[in-house]
Amino acid sequence: MSNDNRKSRRYSVAHGARIVWDGCSSPQNCRMLDVSACGARLELETAATLPNKFMLLLSHDGGLRRECCIVWRSENAVGIKFHPPFPTKLKQPRQAN
Repeated sequence: MSNDNRKSRRYSVAHGARIVWDGCSSPQNCRMLDVSACGARLELETAATLPNKFMLLLSHDGGLRRECCIVWRSENAVGIKFHPPFPTKLKQPRQAN
């Protein structure tokens, strides 16, 4: 039996992303190792200088982005929470009467 208390299922991925925050001169590269609707685990060169809140750029042009906060930190990885979380179900289109 698993001790995992996460609110939503986590999926393994290997997706490049970039991190930006107020006052940063250039985006910091990272790799998303796993992701769920509520958050993700990121691997980066060093996590010590990362602020507690930042923007995660998920697309090349930065159009797909998520506001994040750190929930845990190690030397070269962070666990983040998305604000707001991704929707877990897509809204159904309204039916015409």
